[in-house]
Amino acid sequence: MLFEKSYQSHIIQEELNSTRKTKNSQSMKKDGSFNITKKAKKYLVLFMKTSSIHGLNHIVAARRHPLEILLWLITVGLCAFGSLYLSQTTWSRYQSSPTVISMDRDMFAWNTTFPCVTICPDNVLDEKKLAIYLRSFKEEDKSTLEAFIRGLSNISYENFNTVPIYDGIPSDKYLELILNFTTTFKPTLTIGVTGVTLGIVPTITEMGLCYAVNSKVAVYNSPEYRSANRWDIIKKPNETLFIHPLDGEVYAQVMNLSTGYKVYIHGPSEVPDVATKNMYSEKDFYLKLYVTAVAIYTTSDAAELSISQRRCRFPEENNLLHNSIYSYTMCRMECRIRLCLKYCRCIPHFYRKIGDERICDVKGLQCLSKYKDELTKLRQKNGMKIDCGCYPLCEDINYVLQSNALQPWFLGTNFQWGMVTYPRMRYRRDIIFGFTDVLVAVGGMAGLFLGCSVLSFMEILYFLTLRLVCYAKVK
Repeated sequence: MLFEKSYQSHIIQEELNSTRKTKNSQSMKKDGSFNITKKAKKYLVLFMKTSSIHGLNHIVAARRHPLEILLWLITVGLCAFGSLYLSQTTWSRYQSSPTVISMDRDMFAWNTTFPCVTICPDNVLDEKKLAIYLRSFKEEDKSTLEAFIRGLSNISYENFNTVPIYDGIPSDKYLELILNFTTTFKPTLTIGVTGVTLGIVPTITEMGLCYAVNSKVAVYNSPEYRSANRWDIIKKPNETLFIHPLDGEVYAQVMNLSTGYKVYIHGPSEVPDVATKNMYSEKDFYLKLYVTAVAIYTTSDAAELSISQRRCRFPEENNLLHNSIYSYTMCRMECRIRLCLKYCRCIPHFYRKIGDERICDVKGLQCLSKYKDELTKLRQKNGMKIDCGCYPLCEDINYVLQSNALQPWFLGTNFQWGMVTYPRMRYRRDIIFGFTDVLVAVGGMAGLFLGCSVLSFMEILYFLTLRLVCYAKVK
């Protein structure tokens, strides 16, 4: 019995000791956390007393009534909110509209790009090549095949539904088929400037196979560039003709065209699309077009801004999937490609195919013809504009038609275009609200509402880094 009592008393004593240790550790933890909280509070009070930000010292000043402290808390809070709100407004302005469009009026201080043209012939088929193909092709219904090839050669968004149904040729061979039957396009091109020669570049457009003069970007849609599966930027693009008011009236002429045609006038960094205005000339007519120019350029300072800030793109700032460079019209083409895939799950053969995209067969083209208005105008059925996210080019030139003349011509089909009146002004995109203005505005807001300066922000950084480390090491 004595042994059992002594053993029980030993157990009780151990339980009492463990309970005391637990209470002591808990009290030590409480004391430690209390000390950390107290030390952090003292550190915050120290910062508010010594800070150069106005109003903070009144919050922690000694012998102040709680209502006074509340009044200063509300005042400082409202001032901080006002400073942050107006600073955010200033920053939003810098991000959204830091540029301005102004005008240069010294017309003799710059050169003007000679108008670029894209000529789209009515008939691109070589009749001899077509006849040889029809004789050699094993097809009983050759009349349907011939009608299919002729319809396919002049196809665009305007006449997708006119192509007869024919399944004997796979859709991914449509473009190759048209190019194989293309007639030779070698008219005579003359420029009214001595020592200058310009070439004619074949280019694939939404209107079929066309030919461009004085263009920098037509080569990126040329049959050779596409057949080589190239996606690189050409380091030495086609030379562009520039003219000056001292050059006088400058004309160019394309002679001996063998068919009627549509002609599009555009800038050197642009291409025409199905929505671009054009002039039409029948065979054996002489078309004369005279234009003037409206140019816009971007200064070097504005060019350093982001794309969203200046709200324009340079050709090398490409975000398109189906083209190697960027232009506003090519961006609209990319938008049409997305709509074609959305509506009919295929794209027309005159676009570049990427990935697992499917080229439209005749049924696919007939499907697209149901959405002709939406695809050509890029507007929904209710009239709302489709948001394609396209920015204009940062440096572009548009041409305004001044006069035109179309007359019968017994010497063949000729086309002449030129510039008679030179532009007396051009537009300049420049910075009106730069990063320095943002710093001045934000600093003014902080100084007005809180009395802050650069040293005030350095104080905050100091108290959050070096001073905090030194304070934490002091017991």
